Amino acid sequence: MADWVEVLLVRHGESQANAEGRFASRIWDPHLTEAGRLQAQALVRQLEGLEIRHLVSSPLARARETLEPLAQARHLPVEILPELSEVDLGDWDGRHWRELWDLEPFAAWRRDPERYPPPGGESILQVGRRVLGALARFLDQHPPGLTVAATHADCLKAAILVVLGAEGPAARAIYSPNLGQLLLRYGGGQRWGIVLAPLWPAEGALWRQRGHSSRNQ
Repeated sequence: MADWVEVLLVRHGESQANAEGRFASRIWDPHLTEAGRLQAQALVRQLEGLEIRHLVSSPLARARETLEPLAQARHLPVEILPELSEVDLGDWDGRHWRELWDLEPFAAWRRDPERYPPPGGESILQVGRRVLGALARFLDQHPPGLTVAATHADCLKAAILVVLGAEGPAARAIYSPNLGQLLLRYGGGQRWGIVLAPLWPAEGALWRQRGHSSRNQ
């Protein structure tokens, strides 16, 4: 493996659950809305000009559907990594957030999703460790090159917390919209870093064409 390889984590496009304000992690697997399908098409244009080696995805439909246009455009297979799945929301899965708003466990989870996970669900750092662990195993076993990984909002937030060694409440300072993106670099042995990259696509493509190496930063 090269000294550093990069992984672009992408939150899925708008799903039916997003449009309805409902949670979806295990018992309900909603598809993308029409807006979400347009966002998936936009991802192809955003990443135009970048050399992509691998595509990986959460097993959930909204993540897989987000990568479908990119996979077709690049003629690449999509490998499913179960560990990229949404945070396990336990008893809250499938419920509308308004049903939970006035409940103290929900308020506590919003304050600190590490100390107060959903009843029967996962803490935020558990999510980050499983996401990064799965990506590290994948990268260790495959040829180097940019990997695009379709996943979920709390997975992006959790990955940031683990890389930075931050505490659970810090997750509430991070916002990931649909199609939000996080660029990470991996150096083997669970060494991770966050890349402050130019905006995609044009600036990113130019950045690579000039032979920029993140290892020199």
